[in-house]
Amino acid sequence: MNQRATTRMVPVARARPLLRRGGWVAAALMLALLLPDSGHASGGFRCPSSGRIISIGASTLEVRNRCREPDEIRSTVEHRTIRERVRRWVGGTFQEIWVERTVEVPIDEWTYDFGSNRFMQFLRFENGRLHWVGEGPKGSGDTE
Repeated sequence: MNQRATTRMVPVARARPLLRRGGWVAAALMLALLLPDSGHASGGFRCPSSGRIISIGASTLEVRNRCREPDEIRSTVEHRTIRERVRRWVGGTFQEIWVERTVEVPIDEWTYDFGSNRFMQFLRFENGRLHWVGEGPKGSGDTE
């Protein structure tokens, strides 16, 4: 008995009409609305005083404008050794060599105390850009 497998060809336009009309955007938005709000969107946080999201990479000015002045600021400078490959003219030809150098990185550590009903937020800026956000214990009852 000789059986032949047959396949049915379906045009792409008919197989995925939802995607063609931008339905995938609506599906992604619905999924985003259904997910719980953790407050730490992409490593950032939602500022309770304004409700605005502060994302990693934001400048100190952006954070001040979106949130408010922090309750505490500590500023330091870290010395870091970086290693990079450079091309140098050596003996009549270009050669790639590794060079180490020490750079100063300004560090600002901010603390936000949003009151006794919310967790404290710790922000670390490197070179004026938000690099890390951490959450601490519940704040004091003094600020809101």
